[in-house]
Amino acid sequence: MKHRFIILMILCLSLIGRSNSQATPTPAPLGLTIHVLQRGETLEGLAQAYGLSLADLLRLNSLSDAQSVQVGQRLLVPAQIIADSPTQPYIVQPGETLDSLANRFGLAIAELIQINGITDPNQVYSGQVIQLPSSVQLPDEVTNAGTPILHTVQRGETLFQIALAYGSTVSDLVNANSIADPTRIFVGQQLIIPVQTRGSAAQALPAPLTSLQVVPLAFVEGETGVLRFSTSQPTQISGTFLERELRIISDDGLQHLAIIGVPLLTPAGIYRVSLRLASNSTTIPFAFNLRVLSGSYATSNLNLSQEQMALLAPAVEEFELGLLTRVTTPFNIRRLYTAPFSLPAAAAMNAPFGTRRSYNGGEVNRIHNGADFASAPGAPVYAAAAGRVVLADLLNIRGNTIVLDHGWGVYSVYAHLSSMSVQLGDSVRVGQIIGAAGATGRVTGPHLHWEVWVNGVSVNPLQWTHQTIP
Repeated sequence: MKHRFIILMILCLSLIGRSNSQATPTPAPLGLTIHVLQRGETLEGLAQAYGLSLADLLRLNSLSDAQSVQVGQRLLVPAQIIADSPTQPYIVQPGETLDSLANRFGLAIAELIQINGITDPNQVYSGQVIQLPSSVQLPDEVTNAGTPILHTVQRGETLFQIALAYGSTVSDLVNANSIADPTRIFVGQQLIIPVQTRGSAAQALPAPLTSLQVVPLAFVEGETGVLRFSTSQPTQISGTFLERELRIISDDGLQHLAIIGVPLLTPAGIYRVSLRLASNSTTIPFAFNLRVLSGSYATSNLNLSQEQMALLAPAVEEFELGLLTRVTTPFNIRRLYTAPFSLPAAAAMNAPFGTRRSYNGGEVNRIHNGADFASAPGAPVYAAAAGRVVLADLLNIRGNTIVLDHGWGVYSVYAHLSSMSVQLGDSVRVGQIIGAAGATGRVTGPHLHWEVWVNGVSVNPLQWTHQTIP
């Protein structure tokens, strides 16, 4: 019997190899069926849909590389598993682990690992879409508000428009669908639209923690994320993420939040949030995983004069970067700003944040950590939010530069100014003219260079103009 099954498997695999040139599918042996790979499908998703591990699906089809398949390719799947093990999608909530999910839904950890093709159980992260057996009865708050839905991309739609239509974010869609380039989606592509669960019913949290929110569910290199905590009694929360101390802002010891800047060049991957909850002379450790996505930034080349090329010296750049890091690191517990921020100039943006740069055709080894606006010389520059002037000085690279402290570890930087209208220590209101655009420092022409820093980390300033953080 064993030999007969092996012969049937070999026969079926050989038929699949010839089936790409045939119009009529070749029937599969008893107990197996053929799945034709559709555009947008992956072997990982296919394995989940049929209740297989990725390794088993690869072995079944004599494949060694999950990335080597093509649209229209015919793959063997075991028909019996399709009938017996349908699955349903579930979004992993902040604080959940494979162990807590197994305990909550009465499953074996090994079953979750096999269904989802998980290779490292410790790498399960917030926002991850996993498959649960359809026999699992989800609570109402999860069934009604947490089950993802599918959207078929229509002609002319962008990821931003789709996110807006469903009240989601681009980051959540990128995370849920493992999209490498958010600017490239195609007509007919099916996207998972994750919908957040209500409250904390889906979370396994240690007392006194009662709720935990991560916004967005997946952080992005070069952007800002927020952690929100609620506790049942006054609690001091501290912790680390990306090897940096979290700045926790607390309200009466019961409501807490941390605003986090993800540094540029942070490799995409799964990172640990490690917390310490101190209450009633007891300290409780708690940790969970967050996913960081690549910012997918573009590259550009700029041409500088020989005089300005001297300002590319590493010592000059390191000194100025160190100065800005020191200026933007102090933490003012008083929040001065209201979000979202206003734009600092009435001009088009001509150089986005995060661009990888080369100069005079050389190596791409610099990063643009601000957004440039094509302001004419002398055009007014406006404060993006209320704050206090903590620097107004002439710098080598940024020229005449103003730095505003907006509280809660948030700062904004205005560079290459022709003149400055405020002084160190001044308080400014949102929309106030603080200077004029110019061409001081290392520039190729007059413009305004604008930056936002969060706890000493340079982040995408435009994110602050269209999102309320926090």
